[in-house]
Amino acid sequence: MQLNPQQKEAVEHIEGPLLIFAGAGSGKTRVITNRIVYMINKGISPSSIVALSFTNKSAREMKERIQTIIPRNKTKGLEVSTFHSLGLKICEKFISKLGYEYPFLLLTPSDLELIIHDILKKKKLDPKDFPIKQIISQISLLKNTGKSYFQLEGLELQEFFQDFYKSYLEEMKNRNALDFDDLILKPIEILEYFPEAKEYYSKKFRYFMIDEFQDTNFTQYRFLKLLMGNNSNLCVVGDDDQSIYGFRGSNRELILKFEDDFPNTKVIKLLQNYRSTIPILKLANSVIQNNSFRKEKELWSTKHSEKLPVYKECLDELDEAYYVVNKIQELVIHEKFKYGDIAILFRTNYQSRSFEEVLRLKAIPYKLVGAYNFFDRKEVKDLLAYIRVVANSKDELSLIRILNYPKRGLGENTIAKIQKKAHELECSVYEVLQKICEEPEYIEGLKKTSISNIYQFLELIEKFRLEFYSHKMSEVLKKFISEIGLDTALREECKEEKVYKARMLNLSEIINMLAYFENSWEEEQKPTLFDFLARIAILTSEDNKENESSQRVQLMTIHLSKGLEFKCVFLVGLEDGILPSSKMFDNNESIEEERRLFYVGVTRAKEMLFLTSAMERKKFGDSVTTTISRFLNEIPNNLLIKEEIQKTNSGSDFLSMLEKIKV
Repeated sequence: MQLNPQQKEAVEHIEGPLLIFAGAGSGKTRVITNRIVYMINKGISPSSIVALSFTNKSAREMKERIQTIIPRNKTKGLEVSTFHSLGLKICEKFISKLGYEYPFLLLTPSDLELIIHDILKKKKLDPKDFPIKQIISQISLLKNTGKSYFQLEGLELQEFFQDFYKSYLEEMKNRNALDFDDLILKPIEILEYFPEAKEYYSKKFRYFMIDEFQDTNFTQYRFLKLLMGNNSNLCVVGDDDQSIYGFRGSNRELILKFEDDFPNTKVIKLLQNYRSTIPILKLANSVIQNNSFRKEKELWSTKHSEKLPVYKECLDELDEAYYVVNKIQELVIHEKFKYGDIAILFRTNYQSRSFEEVLRLKAIPYKLVGAYNFFDRKEVKDLLAYIRVVANSKDELSLIRILNYPKRGLGENTIAKIQKKAHELECSVYEVLQKICEEPEYIEGLKKTSISNIYQFLELIEKFRLEFYSHKMSEVLKKFISEIGLDTALREECKEEKVYKARMLNLSEIINMLAYFENSWEEEQKPTLFDFLARIAILTSEDNKENESSQRVQLMTIHLSKGLEFKCVFLVGLEDGILPSSKMFDNNESIEEERRLFYVGVTRAKEMLFLTSAMERKKFGDSVTTTISRFLNEIPNNLLIKEEIQKTNSGSDFLSMLEKIKV
């Protein structure tokens, strides 16, 4: 592909500040790499050029592209990296000026949890009473924005955090340790307080390029300006319409106000989209223009197509999943698409469950990007283990998994003794547990509290075995989760409320699955837990042969899809409360970020785009009526084909599955 006039202008403008608004699919990476090659060919020393991105992957790809155009020996000294990688190099050279020894410790998030734990203990506070991961997140947000939002729940935690942050900084210094965010903050200190360091880099680096500039935060921008000194040879590339990381501290105002910070800035807009068809871009433009705080621009394309984007309002989430999967089969059979050409994009990971279920049922290969498969999640495995023990007390693997979860005072040594006894007597572990309740001295060394807990555990299993048999199973499962203490255990494990809610939503999806299973059962005899587990076994049985990602349907959040493209995109769950998220309703800036998220999802599609919503969704087994996403209402009728509301034909598949279960 030859450079278009705007791309060529951006490549050849070298001196002075340059702001490139690069719309989705407009070839920005091509511009960046060609600009660097152009500079080197013009005699500019590679060691004076800095090109920064936000991920190691994108930096690596940028460097590889450059080296396919220009010999490797001509790029010696070229700095193509991330902000943090460059910050690390500065720390390695000058950290001693801040009173640290080299080598210093660079701590991972799991290391930080131990640090927080130790600080709390030194303050004579119980770590169990504090949301450690949330505290780490808050520390990172403070460091990346230059101010504290105090997003911790409750005034006491907010006041605690101010004092705690000071203790955290002291503890890290005492340990000669840096965290990931310090790789930006410490270079800032070095450049601010030590003129010789600032002079060294101002002489070394003369030309700067920043990719995805809309994702830059306050601290990174401060670092960049210090690094540049009085130099104004800065080229930033970005798109305010694709700014979707405000929750991480990115500051979209930096790109919108760039011309105020750098007078005489040359502004170039790359608006020709090489990815998507005209109908898809018209839809994307119609929605994003509703944002108030943005640079006016409109993407265009020469890729004509008769295929308008399609919208389908489904009855519920299972109907939505069947609709999407049936469409995928049609595309593969009739349009000759490959599975890897297709992506299902959603707002949050828990939405993947119904799609995974139907894809498995239809034997369609898929890859869930950036998350565990639904049935691989710990809380899902734990709940299914409980259900298996209720269905069959001789399921020893499941019984051992849950015997001390939630904790019942049965350590590894005790459980080992119980298993040994069962092996000696050639009976089940469950029978040994029953014997312990009848004869407390049956196994030596067991505490009375442990024996009492075993008795309560068995009583609970037997009680619910009868309830599952005699009542609607999905209704019983709600009570079961509470009485076995899974909700309480998750509450204790998850110090962040959003993590707790996400994991509880995964448990609610098991309730939903059981409800669907019961409602779809067509045999005269009432279904049992064994029937349900047999269905799960079919759904979770994997082909041992590893498929290439290119041969799988891709499932991912919209956030993870940024920078990717697919021939066909299914953007699902388009309801108020999901996209936009219910957390954003009261804040106009947040709603605008959600609209940008919708825009990013739409512009991942190259040829075909399907939008779906559900009239109702289940929450903990109960159906809740939904409201169509406000973003769908912003699309003119002539830009969208609306399919009729009707139940997707999935009955035959389900009957076929039941036949397999019987076999």
